[in-house]
Amino acid sequence: MSIRRTVALLLPELYNEYFDGVVRGAKMAASEKKINLLVIVGGVYGTDYEENVLYHLADQRSIDAVVMPTSTILSDSKDYEAFMQETAGKPQLTMSDKHEGIPCIYYDNTTGIREAMDYLVTVKGCSRILMFAGPEYSGDGEERLAEFKKCAEEHKLHIEDRMIVRGNHTEDCLDEARRLIDMNPGADAIICSNDRQAQTMYRALREKDIKIGKDIYVTGFDDLSESAYMDPPLASVSASHIALGYEACTLAARMGDGENAEDKILKCHFINRESAGYDPYFQLFNFEHRRNIKAGTVFDIPTLTSSMVDFIFTGDVHDYQASCQRKLIEDFFMRLLETHLGDVIRRRSMNARDYSVSGIFDLSSMDNIDCDRLFRVLDSIYRVYCAKEMSETSRMELSNLIARVKSSVAESLERRSGNMKKVIDSRHGSIGRFTKRLLEIDPESDDRFGQLMEAFPLIGVINASIFLYENPIRQEKGKKFVMPEKLYLKAYRDRTGVHIVDEAHQETETADVMDHRYLEGGMSHTFFAMALHYGGYQRGIMLIDLDDEYNASYPLINNEINLVVSHFK
Repeated sequence: MSIRRTVALLLPELYNEYFDGVVRGAKMAASEKKINLLVIVGGVYGTDYEENVLYHLADQRSIDAVVMPTSTILSDSKDYEAFMQETAGKPQLTMSDKHEGIPCIYYDNTTGIREAMDYLVTVKGCSRILMFAGPEYSGDGEERLAEFKKCAEEHKLHIEDRMIVRGNHTEDCLDEARRLIDMNPGADAIICSNDRQAQTMYRALREKDIKIGKDIYVTGFDDLSESAYMDPPLASVSASHIALGYEACTLAARMGDGENAEDKILKCHFINRESAGYDPYFQLFNFEHRRNIKAGTVFDIPTLTSSMVDFIFTGDVHDYQASCQRKLIEDFFMRLLETHLGDVIRRRSMNARDYSVSGIFDLSSMDNIDCDRLFRVLDSIYRVYCAKEMSETSRMELSNLIARVKSSVAESLERRSGNMKKVIDSRHGSIGRFTKRLLEIDPESDDRFGQLMEAFPLIGVINASIFLYENPIRQEKGKKFVMPEKLYLKAYRDRTGVHIVDEAHQETETADVMDHRYLEGGMSHTFFAMALHYGGYQRGIMLIDLDDEYNASYPLINNEINLVVSHFK
């Protein structure tokens, strides 16, 4: 029987798109590959000292390997040695931050830029291409700028100093964007070092009434979720944070098994959209006609989607569409669904053997739908493609896509039906009810820990456990906090219900926290560690299996729990 390895994923926070994607990908790897994952949200090292104590968990006996994005955890490069020493006894893997002697998994900063440049020059005929570069301190930004210069030289494009202006990889660089435009009237295209700078460039171009995608082409890098919905949709370079987390967790687990690891590069590809003069719907229309599918016919979903997925993953129509996996197939699904949804709100039972759209929607009245039937069809599509030769990353992306399509369809139906209650009662409503339940707990009640555990299903948490120190420990700001060797398990919940632990069995080794016998290793593979602190005192830690939907709400949930637990006697 193989040993299930435990990987610690260290993050400074959880509420932005980058970290949210990394966690989602790591959780998918943990589930698929039977890896225990401990997500430690410990704040910025040396700054968020109340949260920094959690980083000590990463060096405990129950952890086999550690993954961390050091550049985002550290606010000062001088802290690097001290921080790495925190987990020096474990195999270490960094994300997007290269350090001598430490394996790193990072994005390919060259292929996507090269594909964008090749497209702009050879397909769109651009000869005056500008670079809205990143800051000098960004290694990723410097690699992207170097590739831009190299491609310009290969295409024999004339590049002057005024054609390159640096931003800071955030939206706060409007003056720099304006300067680049003012110094280069008549430019054909602008390559932006990331999507945030591209968003700023949109503002600067609109100020001058320059039409993006027509008067000038604009591309970004990172392919943030909102980029596909900008006006016009932003052409970008895919840098899947989900894939980064997935591959990092998988590689770290192998390092925990004793494998030697080298740097691993995740390929990034150009995602072509309207801001670069590309019309995906025109291409899709041509694709449909090439397959002899006429407008107005009843589509057979598995057959059409089978052809569509082949088309996307092989890129047999247009080279650049080969890299449009997630967005193009999502557009396809949603375009197909929107065509037939109308104001459909009621579900009805359908013939289980009917796989066509007419078997899912009643096209005559347009007022019936079997949503479950549609979801089963999507699941069957996924199973079909799992049997094909697809990379793990592609399979993972397709799975995530189908999940998002399901979510979009369900919410669309709820909104169309006028039933906003379920929409409102999702994440935000759940947190409100969770907070209300916490406030109702009597801090001096004998079953206060049980009441705390009873509240967790309101935010989708099934597995949770609360460990306290023997006594609250005063933590002085700026001084190193040493986590006690012993923790005391007060209560836990699992799929069988809430359990209060008697005092004789509460003591457990901090070093064995992820090996604790009360954790449902066979049911849930991922736990988030929360520091319990209040008023300068550290009280203990909590482990919960937080659902992806609540990643952005992690700080709020943590704060609410801390406020309640701080008053427990």
